Amino acid sequence: MITNTQKSAEEIASNEDLLILILLHLPVKSLLRFKCVSKQWLNLISIPFFSQKHSLKNHTSSTSGLFLYLCPSITYLSLEIQNSDSMPSFGPVSIFDFLKITPYATNLTILSSCNGLFLCLLVSPPWNDVIYFVSNPTTKKSTPLPLLKMLAKKPIVNMDLAFDPRESPHYKVICIRHLNPPDGPEFEIQIFSSETGSWRICQGPFLNISRGIRFRGGIYWNKGIHYLNSWGGNSFYFNVEEESLRTLPMPPMQSEVHTMKRSWYMGQSGGHLHLVDIQTNITRASCIDVYELLRDYSGWSVRYRVDLSAMESALPDMVQYFGSDSSMEESERIRLGKYYTFSVLSVVQKEGENIFELVLSIPKKIVTYNPRENASKLLVCFGDERDRVAYEWQNIIHYTETVSPI
Repeated sequence: MITNTQKSAEEIASNEDLLILILLHLPVKSLLRFKCVSKQWLNLISIPFFSQKHSLKNHTSSTSGLFLYLCPSITYLSLEIQNSDSMPSFGPVSIFDFLKITPYATNLTILSSCNGLFLCLLVSPPWNDVIYFVSNPTTKKSTPLPLLKMLAKKPIVNMDLAFDPRESPHYKVICIRHLNPPDGPEFEIQIFSSETGSWRICQGPFLNISRGIRFRGGIYWNKGIHYLNSWGGNSFYFNVEEESLRTLPMPPMQSEVHTMKRSWYMGQSGGHLHLVDIQTNITRASCIDVYELLRDYSGWSVRYRVDLSAMESALPDMVQYFGSDSSMEESERIRLGKYYTFSVLSVVQKEGENIFELVLSIPKKIVTYNPRENASKLLVCFGDERDRVAYEWQNIIHYTETVSPI
């Protein structure tokens, strides 16, 4: 005998429109599991039209995990904690194995990530077979880009991905190439569009890009790709929609005291572009300044200024002393002078929330730090002397789950 529940389930399964409405409300992890229910569900979920609608309805720019990338090693760190007793997953990943389409294509480089899609480079021996791919690690789908002419006079400086499912189901790849003066402008920009499937040269020329610009680690936000000038002068961004290069003023130093060391972090999370200015002073307190760029580019808003000495209670492992050893008393170490060992891997802010955390690499650990509460949470404890502080933000790839088709 067929029960009413069974009859209702059969009616839903046979009504494709109703089934689509239900599946569109599922989170990505559940949606991927439901591919195994039946061939009908597999085919329905795999249709690009459905994937686009699901990506648009469930889009979030919040970060679910980080790929710690030191070529050729790729390690995944999940930022999603299910409950207070569970720890995020951490370890080597084989998530990109599907990209290695030949036994020789083993040298994988991650160039850029944007809203769940990744731009990758595969190089095969004898190192002249170069393939650029856009991939979706969640769905394990990838597509190669049309070949670019590799010209000695136009070496490729960098490539970045521009994609936001709320703006368009299509993505663009921005390629910056250097031109040797006096043959032309200093830089040429070429753009690939997944809508047209071809490359074209962007109108220019683009001159006088400041010394110290870090093309590696371009950040897509607010319809532009932003590049950081690590020397502290003006940076710049490329407006993808208008195809124009514009100046991005950097915030001034908050202290007039000479810094022994100054480093930067720039990244996007939760729909916000953050800049972290880390100043280590010799004679006065060291600090971390956290900024957020206003969407009209009228300036940077100071979100927090954190005195590093105030972080010691939450993160004592980051405190080091000049010339000290384990046999010294604490008072002897303090007299030698202290410094701080850490690097900012990411700023994580959930979409629609006004609270964010810093992801920090300190000796033996990776932690999150909440500057508002002066509280930290352990993400990874290595238990040995491995120096994870070697990771810098340019080696961190933000990951967001999506079923966006490519």
